[in-house]
Amino acid sequence: MKTTTRTVALVLAVTLAAGGAARAAKETPLPKDLPPYGPQKSLPAPSIVDASLANGLTVWIVPRPAFPRVTALLAVRGGTAADPDALAGTAGVLADVVKEGTARRTSRQIAEELQALGAEISGSASEDAIFITVDGLASGVAKELDILADVARNAAFPPAEVALAKANTLQGLLAQESTPEFAVDKAFGAAVFGSHPYRTVAPTKEAVGSLTPELLREQYRRRFRPELALLLVVGDVKAPEVAETVTKLFASWKAEGEAAPATPPAPALGAREILVVDRPGSVQSEIRVGRPMVRMTDPEYFPEIVANTIFGGAFSSRLVENIREDKGYTYSPGSRISAYREGGMLRVRAAVRTEVTAATLLEVFYELDRMGATTVTAEELARAKRYQSGLYVLRNALQGALASTLASDWVDGLPPTALVEFVPKVDAVTAEQVREVGRRLFSSRGQTVVIGGDAAKIAADVAEFGEVKLQKR
Repeated sequence: MKTTTRTVALVLAVTLAAGGAARAAKETPLPKDLPPYGPQKSLPAPSIVDASLANGLTVWIVPRPAFPRVTALLAVRGGTAADPDALAGTAGVLADVVKEGTARRTSRQIAEELQALGAEISGSASEDAIFITVDGLASGVAKELDILADVARNAAFPPAEVALAKANTLQGLLAQESTPEFAVDKAFGAAVFGSHPYRTVAPTKEAVGSLTPELLREQYRRRFRPELALLLVVGDVKAPEVAETVTKLFASWKAEGEAAPATPPAPALGAREILVVDRPGSVQSEIRVGRPMVRMTDPEYFPEIVANTIFGGAFSSRLVENIREDKGYTYSPGSRISAYREGGMLRVRAAVRTEVTAATLLEVFYELDRMGATTVTAEELARAKRYQSGLYVLRNALQGALASTLASDWVDGLPPTALVEFVPKVDAVTAEQVREVGRRLFSSRGQTVVIGGDAAKIAADVAEFGEVKLQKR
């Protein structure tokens, strides 16, 4: 018998009242003789020497003696969100090519000089920044910084290197487009963010094909500017010597031309919208559910990430227990909070059999609404806090990861003290705060739904949750 909207609402109401108690009864308590968990520990506060320059370049030097390695990281504001519409998503190509030759060095010379120092260079782009990183032996820090300064100030974008980067990017796009997830993720980004530049998941073949050395130089000048940059040096170094080297190499760096425009605030509200990306003949549905969320500087960020850990952000979460362990609908469901400088996003994902698409969506909505309808248990809250705190400390134990976190925090508008404030702020989250963000941000009424699958088999069933829009791949 076909499920009606009224039936769905009734099922949801009943399960909200009884489902939590039923699942809790299944949980097996831990043995009583286990020792209690120890207190959560923050990362030790790093000693950061601020050696910022008059031209606006922010410089942080973080001495970490004993291990003879150094990480020099240059972060410049202006990632994929700063790409012009016609070049959307191409910041990754810029990050790749910028290190492949300068006015003083060829790509090969850069590689050989770094290899002689036991070092390597890499580039990457996020929504809000481009990162150029040199990792190597601390004994070669002066030369490593010289090469990094050369890349930051004198990148040449040789035509052969540009052509190679474009070819590699296009091959990567072909590989991505062959997967069922890709079209769904692109549609989901556009549905959640609308016309905002955070909607971009990947560049188009047309955008990559239009890139030229001249266009890349123009984008380079817009972003690689001292007033938009952080230089971070972490490792077994002496701060006064590094500060002197940095001043020598970077003090005369001057911005050229007009800077890239600042990214506007992302949308703050979500609304129920259901989009089906048609994949005729598919035996599986790729489900995405989510909405805009808060930025990292928002007071709700920490309750939000704890709530998400309980909902679907860990393998012990409610969503995994429900649609994997209890129902067997999917193998690896989950949810993730992404936070950017000007906003954020919740993304729930599940790949399920076609015939249980609507049933899975009902359970996702149930778990989302339960976050605001009921108060999480003390054990759920404690477990989520331990998970977030432990993962953060573990993730930042390595030098390169520590540098990356400091740089990303700076890009997102956070001070260096955010590194040691993370664990205490997670630990301070209360059950009522989790319920409040559950009401405001996790409610199923505010979620966007994108499903990739056979529309002929799933559209009528998921229409019980709202009007369905169809999109061809």
